[in-house]
Amino acid sequence: MARYVMSNKRSGKFKETEKEISRGALSAAIALIKPGADVLTDTNPSDPHARRSMIFNADPDEIASIANSVSNDVIIEPEILHYSTVVSPMDFMHSDRSWMSAPVAAGDSKLTIKVRGKTAALHGAEVIVFLRGSGNMSRRLTETTKTNGIAKFSFPSFFTPAAAIVVPAGDFWSVVVRAPSSSMTIDCPALPKTGPIAWWHEILGAERPSKSRGKGIDVGVIDTGTGPHPCLEHVIDVGSFIDGQFDPDGGADVDSHGSHVTGSIGAIPNKKGQFIGIAPGCKLFSARVFPPGSGANQLDIADAIDELSRARGVDLINLSLGSPTPSNIERDAIIDAFERGTLCICAAANSSGPVEFPAAFPETVAISALGVEGWGPDGSLAATRLPQFPEMFGEENLFLANFSCFGPEITAAAPGAGIISTVPERFGLKSPYAVMSGTSMSSPLACGALAAMLSESTDYKNLPRDETRAAMARKILRDACRDIGLDSDFQGRGVPTLGSVCFA
Repeated sequence: MARYVMSNKRSGKFKETEKEISRGALSAAIALIKPGADVLTDTNPSDPHARRSMIFNADPDEIASIANSVSNDVIIEPEILHYSTVVSPMDFMHSDRSWMSAPVAAGDSKLTIKVRGKTAALHGAEVIVFLRGSGNMSRRLTETTKTNGIAKFSFPSFFTPAAAIVVPAGDFWSVVVRAPSSSMTIDCPALPKTGPIAWWHEILGAERPSKSRGKGIDVGVIDTGTGPHPCLEHVIDVGSFIDGQFDPDGGADVDSHGSHVTGSIGAIPNKKGQFIGIAPGCKLFSARVFPPGSGANQLDIADAIDELSRARGVDLINLSLGSPTPSNIERDAIIDAFERGTLCICAAANSSGPVEFPAAFPETVAISALGVEGWGPDGSLAATRLPQFPEMFGEENLFLANFSCFGPEITAAAPGAGIISTVPERFGLKSPYAVMSGTSMSSPLACGALAAMLSESTDYKNLPRDETRAAMARKILRDACRDIGLDSDFQGRGVPTLGSVCFA
């Protein structure tokens, strides 16, 4: 048995009758599949023009036979999970795969790490330990520090700790320690509180803070959820889309990634030193598609895109998630949204290889990640992002971050290494900010910059909500990019820069 998702097509169907025929085709396919399948969810909206979908377990041979006989309006595909994770140091990046998280039996070797910040124990810090054994055998262990700041690990003696990454819950730099000893204390430097403007604002041409920047533009974020955080109280919580089920009250952040992404776009500081979003004046929506501790499947992403584009009428959607495997269901939702005037801005992904999906779809905008030399204290994870090859260094002390995916699909590049933004209040923290790196960070900064540009374009705002509107948004982004001296596979058109385009 394998897990599958199925949906009817919506893109390219501009008449109500076409959408109804597509729904009918799916109903017929479901009737064929249900007798031999273990149905997990069957979402059948009362709106006859909405997407119907099903998640089920079935025999692959039976599904292959049925798939050949159903209408072209029906999409059946294996479940594809998308991820957004902490980016490891370069030497662990390519071995940092799911098999490394396989269970490790307790053993004679012990490792105790105490995490401190400003001499105080840090509760809730994620500690990731990389183990190496004989040959190519490697494993990764993860623990969260207790109230005393301590995380404990136990593993067989044939493993040796190669590195430890410490990711505080907020307010301190993430650090990496090589060859950690059996019992050690790791001190994390405090994050700067020099907001509201930082280097990533300056690179994007947002040198002056403005709480109205982006006003009149609606932006959606599809991620791990948002908040709670006082600088994000204006964000509209759409709810969650998990395993085909919608929960209007399920949108709180189950990680911290979504809050960081949302804050990069639209955080509104309420204390001195906090960093402002690029477009805090935009109307900002958040939809959660990630279950706690797991990946997001393509159907939930498609449902969230449908909700934000159809029901909420957003202009832009940020997707800081990725998979090396393309999904036709996900692409159908992206094209359908584009036809409704909604443009998806996507993270290129963090495997330092080809651009992943959905960023690699031609209907999206793919964003790679930049760093700036000298940012991040010695020992910080942010300081490990320098590339190995000289051609990846550009002008203005900027470089393509060593984790960033790249290729001909890249539209633009934006800051994505060592970005400080909002994370949820937890572990006793109040109004916390945290540092993260990834194309997950560059995508929302580019999205926020585009929202700010669109808010100044009368021509754009006067367009009908159809594909001409989405196409113009993409053109405005491309025209606003400035060359920073990198190959187009690394930077696309360059860095989107506010004030570089004149609008009517």
